[in-house]
Amino acid sequence: MDGVSRAVNEAQRHLLPARPTIVAGQPAALDPTRVPDGGGALWLQLQETPGRPVGDAAGEIDVGDGTWTEDLRERYADRVVAELGKHVTNLDSALVARRVISPADLEAANCNLVGGDPYAGACTLDQFLLWRPVPHLHGHRTVVDGLWHIGASTHPGPGLGGASGLLAAQNLIRRAGRRRRLRALTRR
Repeated sequence: MDGVSRAVNEAQRHLLPARPTIVAGQPAALDPTRVPDGGGALWLQLQETPGRPVGDAAGEIDVGDGTWTEDLRERYADRVVAELGKHVTNLDSALVARRVISPADLEAANCNLVGGDPYAGACTLDQFLLWRPVPHLHGHRTVVDGLWHIGASTHPGPGLGGASGLLAAQNLIRRAGRRRRLRALTRR
């Protein structure tokens, strides 16, 4: 927890974390067709990487003006691979190729990922849970009647779990049930 807290704190100050939190996955573990026979793939995600860094917490990488250049992207990826290599003994010899995607690359591919944020916004208290997207819009309603808002920017918050769609659907079903009952009462 101390390491995650430190990395989050550094990123909140727009610094490249000295020891980033690394999320790793092996997509071919469940679907071997995703790699050539005998091969493997390792997917990494860094949970806290500033969209426009102003410095490096370790003091090793010159971030220039904060633009994610190819050089900055690759040098930071070198740090990540070195950190992971402390836990994966054959990483250097097993690594055949890599593809690094920076926050700028994410934003260029999808304009909703502002600053390269894959979660559509901050997870600060004022932007999380019931306050997403704004406190007075409860149950995924919007100010436009019949228009509902779902996605990572809504309650319960960021991620790809689909919970916001489920919650909105449950609200729609309840609303439709109330309308049916009201119509049935008015027919009598």
